[in-house]
Amino acid sequence: MKILAWVVRLALFLVVLTFSIRNTDLVTVKWLPGLEVQVQLVVALLTALLLGAVFAWVSLLPSWLKAKRSASVATKNAERLERELAQFRAQGNLPVPLEEPTPVLPIGPSHGI
Repeated sequence: MKILAWVVRLALFLVVLTFSIRNTDLVTVKWLPGLEVQVQLVVALLTALLLGAVFAWVSLLPSWLKAKRSASVATKNAERLERELAQFRAQGNLPVPLEEPTPVLPIGPSHGI
């Protein structure tokens, strides 16, 4: 699996290298009125790609942190329940398994049939 990862990395590097060698033309990047910068095409494109990746990372950060916090809370609850179960077993007070409730058919309006 590591070899496959390195093959993919090498292929990606070669694609980016070939792209950067072939696209060395100067382009004008216009920001605000009166603010223009001339850079190589590959620099402009890779900068835009990098800014997009940073923006995506920043926009996903809150949901990642929320998921991490939820996982941490769930882990702590599971550990607490495991400790309580171990205490019950040590005391000989095994929890009584609950019986499965019998399913009840829903009572709906009569259709007049």
